Amino acid sequence: MSPRRRTRLRILGATVALSTAAVAVPLLSQPGAQAAAFTGGNLVVYRVGDGSTPLTNAAAPVFLDEVSSTGAKRQSLALPVTGTAGTDTPYALTATGQGRSEGLLARSGDGRFLAVTGYDAPVGTTGPAAGDATTTSLANTDPTTVGRTVAIVGGDGAIDTTTRVLGADAPKIVRSAVTDGTNVWVTGGNGGVLATTIGGTTATRVAGDATSNLTALTVQGGQLFSGGVLADRLAAVGTGTPTAAPASGSGLTDVPGLSANLLAYGYAFADLTDQGYAGTALDTLYVADASRRGGTLDKYAFDGQSWSLAGYLDVPGISGLVADVRNGSVSLAVTTPAALQLVTDAQGAARTGFAPAAPTTLASAPTGTEFRGVALAPTGVLNPPPPPPVDYLTKGSYAWTNAKVVRKGTWKTFTASYAPGRKGLFAKTKNATLTTKVRGAAVTVTFTGGTTSGKAAVVIDGKATTIDLYRAKTGTVAKTIKVTAGVTHTVQVKVLGTRNAKSKGTAVYVGSLRIS
Repeated sequence: MSPRRRTRLRILGATVALSTAAVAVPLLSQPGAQAAAFTGGNLVVYRVGDGSTPLTNAAAPVFLDEVSSTGAKRQSLALPVTGTAGTDTPYALTATGQGRSEGLLARSGDGRFLAVTGYDAPVGTTGPAAGDATTTSLANTDPTTVGRTVAIVGGDGAIDTTTRVLGADAPKIVRSAVTDGTNVWVTGGNGGVLATTIGGTTATRVAGDATSNLTALTVQGGQLFSGGVLADRLAAVGTGTPTAAPASGSGLTDVPGLSANLLAYGYAFADLTDQGYAGTALDTLYVADASRRGGTLDKYAFDGQSWSLAGYLDVPGISGLVADVRNGSVSLAVTTPAALQLVTDAQGAARTGFAPAAPTTLASAPTGTEFRGVALAPTGVLNPPPPPPVDYLTKGSYAWTNAKVVRKGTWKTFTASYAPGRKGLFAKTKNATLTTKVRGAAVTVTFTGGTTSGKAAVVIDGKATTIDLYRAKTGTVAKTIKVTAGVTHTVQVKVLGTRNAKSKGTAVYVGSLRIS
C-alpha cells in the first residue's frame, strides 16, 4: 500500500468500525429525557413516531436514536414538535408519518454536525387533498405558509432549529439537508437544491428547478452530491459546495454509468483504489436503490472514466445508508422502515463480485414507528460553553474605579482630569489597597501629588516600589514599570501611612492605570 493510500482510507470519519456481531434491540422513546453527548463511531437513526398512535400521512414526531456499533441502544433525542421563540429551537420539526422518502440524514463533511429535515407543523397536521381529492398529507402543505425546517445537531446532543426554508422555492416534500457548520443545503421533491445559512429563513437555488425530484444530499470528497428519482438519479451539485446559482444549466452533473432506472435514496462513496472521480479521490459507490426488486444495496466501481455495477444485495425497503472503511473492508449500516441492519463488504476494493452475506439486524423499530435515514454520530459541539470571563485588564487606560479593581480599606473619589471618567480614588488609612490583574508589557500608575500627600507603594507580583508623592505644588506623578508580556500580573497600589517630613499628610491620590 502506498503512503497516499494509507492517509485516505476512512473518508467518512467514523472513529470505530461497525461490528459484525449484533443483536436486534427494540428502541423505545424517552420523552423528556435530557440529551447526552453522542459517542463517536455510534450510529444515529431518524425515527418517525412514538408508537402511541398509528402512523398516517399526518405530521408525526421525529426522534434521533443513537445505537452503538454492537446494536446497543444508547439514547433517543426528540426533535421539537412545537417552536419556542427566542431559543435555539424556534421552529417545530415533524415528518409525514408514511412519507418513506423523507428523513435522509447527512453528517457534515468534517463529521461535526448532523442536518435533519422536517416540517414546521404540529403533530397531526395535514395538507389539502391530493389529485384524487381524498388523500391529505403533511407533504401537501403549502411551503409558502408551512416552513420546511432544518435541524442542526451537534455531538453534544444540542439541537438547533433556527433554520427554516419558507417560500415558493422551498421543496414540497423535504427529504434531506447537509451543512458545513455555516452553510446549509436542503432539497426534496419540487424545488431543486437550495442554499442558506444556519439560522437563515431565505434560500438560493443552486441547482435543479421547481420540477426536480431529489433525495439525499451529502458532501463527500469535498463535493456536494444529490440523489434523485430517475432523472438526476445521482449527481454532483455544481463544483465543490456552491452557494450561488449556476451561471448556466441545471447545476447537476449526473454520475456516469449508473443504472438507468436508479432511485437513489441513501448512498456512500469511498476511496479504495488509485482512481478518482471528478477531481475527488472517490472510486467506490454504494447506493440504497429503491427501484430494483423492492430494494437493493448496489455497489459501483469507477475505472477512471465511468462507473459500473459490481453487484447488488437484496434489502427490501432499503432507504438510509452510511459506510465506514477500515483496512479495505467496508461496513455498511442500512435502514428499512422496520430495522437498522449491517452489511459487510470484506473486499471493498474489488470491482466485481459484490455478494456479501445477508444483513444482520442491529436494531428494530418499535411497533407503530418507522426508521428512515442513518448517519454516523456527529462529533462537534453545537453550543460550546462560554469562555471564562477575563479577570484581567489588557492594553489601554483605566480609572481605578474600574470593576476589575478590588478595594481594601476606605477609599473615596476625587476629581482627576487625567483619569478616564475624570474620577480618581484617595485614601489616608495605612495598608488600604487597590488591586487588579493586568496583561501587557508595561504598567504606568499616575498619582496626584501635593502638600498633603504621603508615600505609596506600587506592588507588582509581590515586588514593591515606594513612591514619595509629596509635591510643593499640586501635579501628577507617574511611575512606569516594565513587566513580562503575555503573562498575567497582579498590580497593587498600597497606602504606606508614612510621609515626607515636608508633607502635611499621608493621603494617596491615584487617578489612572495605563497598560502598554
